[in-house]
Amino acid sequence: MTAATPEEIRRITQNVLDRPEFLPRLDWTRLIFETVWKWLRQIAEWSARNPDLSKWLIIVLSILLVLLLAHIIYTVVREFMSIRGRDSAHVRQRPVSALEGIAENWSDAFRVARAALDAGDLYKAVWVTHRILLSVLDRMEQIKFIRWKTNSDYLRECRESSPAAATLTELTDAYERVIYAHRHFDRQEVVTLLARVEALAAEAHQ
Repeated sequence: MTAATPEEIRRITQNVLDRPEFLPRLDWTRLIFETVWKWLRQIAEWSARNPDLSKWLIIVLSILLVLLLAHIIYTVVREFMSIRGRDSAHVRQRPVSALEGIAENWSDAFRVARAALDAGDLYKAVWVTHRILLSVLDRMEQIKFIRWKTNSDYLRECRESSPAAATLTELTDAYERVIYAHRHFDRQEVVTLLARVEALAAEAHQ
């Protein structure tokens, strides 16, 4: 095996040192600081040579600074108000998510439930009424509607001291008997429960 010559060793070493990982890192902070410092020093020298013009320059820069600060404040306030508006819209829209696939609002959902009752479809009437109640309780901050939650989760979440707790308990019982067990349920009881949910919805709107 032939030994490498000193020239080859120097060339190989230089090639290795020329790789990006071996190059000195550029200190951007220092570079920016030195550039700004140089620029300020040049302005100071120019001001010393032109005192009258420097006064006007200070006035112009002061005006620009005020305008810049006003723009920054306006932008911050506008973004803050925009975020507040989006949050408010989210709060208003969140309870309606329980009605997805049923209606766009409570009024339409109640019409769907009443139409199902009139048609003798207790299954649909109970299902829709239950969804409306969950939406109303979400708006009243008694529960937080999430699709994966079970009826038992909502019963635990709703405070027992809440006037809506009894309605939720009774409607959940009707829901499980009609939807899950496919058992008979008195139509008049569904009518009564629907009326109680409507009263809660009216209260939530206040």
